[in-house]
Order: sequence, then C-alpha cells, then structure tokens
Amino acid sequence: MDERLLKSFVTTAQLGSVTSAAERLNLTQPALSRQIQRLEQELGLPLFQRSGRNLRLSVHGDRLLVDAQAVLAASKRLHDAVAEMREGECGLLRVGACSQVIERHMSEVLPAWKRDNPNIDIRLEEGGGAELARRLDDNELHLAINARHFARPDRFSRIDIGAMRVRAFCIPSVFTAEPGAVTLAQLCRQPLLLLNRWHFTRELLETACQAEGCLAQPTLESGSPHTLLAIARSSGGVAVVPHLGTGPVEGLLAHDILHRGRPLDFEISAIWPSAMPLPGYGRRFIAYLRECLLPAS
Repeated sequence: MDERLLKSFVTTAQLGSVTSAAERLNLTQPALSRQIQRLEQELGLPLFQRSGRNLRLSVHGDRLLVDAQAVLAASKRLHDAVAEMREGECGLLRVGACSQVIERHMSEVLPAWKRDNPNIDIRLEEGGGAELARRLDDNELHLAINARHFARPDRFSRIDIGAMRVRAFCIPSVFTAEPGAVTLAQLCRQPLLLLNRWHFTRELLETACQAEGCLAQPTLESGSPHTLLAIARSSGGVAVVPHLGTGPVEGLLAHDILHRGRPLDFEISAIWPSAMPLPGYGRRFIAYLRECLLPAS
C-alpha cells in the first residue's frame, strides 16, 4: 500500500478539512482528493462521509485511523534506523533510574550495550520515582526507567518492561514460617529497613499496610537499597526493596510480601516526554534492556 495515500488519509482525518490537509501536504485540493479516492478504491471502503463542505470520518475510517497512524510511525522508525546505519550513528542518551536498577542491573547491561554501540553514550542518573518524573518534565533526562504509575498519558510515552516485586530481605533466622513469603502483619513486627520517601516502593508499601491496618515503622531509612541490604546482613533487620529476581543476594533470603494474598509488586516502564520523540538508538536501548530483564522478571 502506498505510504503517501496513508499520509493523505491521516492528515485529512486529523485536520478535518481537505483544504487544510492539502496546504499541510503541499498538494492541490484535487490531487489530495484523488489520493483519498484511490485509497478508498484499494480498500473497497468509504473512509469519509461528505456533506457539502463538511467532512468527517466514516465508521470504517474511524476504525482504520489508528492502524494507519501506527503504520506511518513504524515506517518513520524504519527510515530513521536506516539513515542512522548509513551515516554512522552517534549520540547521547541520559537515562534516569532508581539505585536498585542501577546497582543490580545496569552494571551488566551497559558493558554489553557499549560493545555493540560504541558511539552511543549512555549517561546514568540516579533518582526516585517522583524525582525522575519531574526531571523528565524539565527535559533533564531523555528517558527514565520508572514505575508506570508516573507515566502520565498527557505528558509521557512509555514502553512497559515488566513487573518488579517488593521483597523483604533478611538473614535466614528472621522468618521461620512459610519460607518464601510473608504477610504484611508478619513484616511489620520486625525492625524495618526502608527506602526513603523519594522512592515509589515506600509509598506502595505504606498504602498496602494502611489498607490492611498495619503500620510500617522504619528502624532506619536510606536512599540506597545497597545500604539497606548491607545493614540487614549485619544487624538482622528486614530490608524492603524492589527486586527483579535476577540472582541471589549473598547472605540473605528474599521473601515475597503478600498483600491480600498476592505478592506486592508494580510495573516498571521506560518513559520519555511525548513532545521529545526518542531517536532510534533510544528505542533500541529499551528493547535491549527488556531482553536482559524480562526473562528473570
């Protein structure tokens, strides 16, 4: 199918006027009308309903508009990728993520990515959920690996990566019943080592506790999951941190935290400002990250 015909259809549908669409596409009105008629003939369906000067989408046109937009977007990504390959791409991608993702996963992901993409510089910046959302809004980051909760549809685009569980890490002697999972009531009876309120995990835990009538009272707060895990290993407290389940944590057992019978978790996504589309290498980085993390999530 001729891409020009799809572009004529989408532009006319978005502007609601053949005159305006012809100006946008730098075509004469008769030429644009002929392109739309040709597309309708190829599809065997009417795409618009015409009444005098009024033009609106038909039922068929309304259903096909989203698909046509997706085809054009995919075509643009393909052309951009080819252009980057021909020109020898280079670029910078500023990526924000929580410390747990950086400490446990990026150290493995980035060296392999760099070997295959030597001219793309990835600069990692650490932050919590609300802070990362603010920095995206202020155009300080190109991309954030963040809780999907912060991907406001009016501001951001996203690609979902997977579920990250909130787990309790402790030495083996802390929990003796039901190995592998603890209830919120059991958890709150222990000395808790919690992330500070910059982290979405803290908000999620406290909301779940409130729903079940529990109180998550921290013995210690920190902005670093690594610090909490180290203290749990030495003091016997329970560190509550997000975890993708990629490998053991030395000296500690990981327990799912049950909220109403289900493990406490949240979706993480790659999020970027809709007004600043990612370059092709940005989308490839997301795809590479998903490939590395999803098998273990």
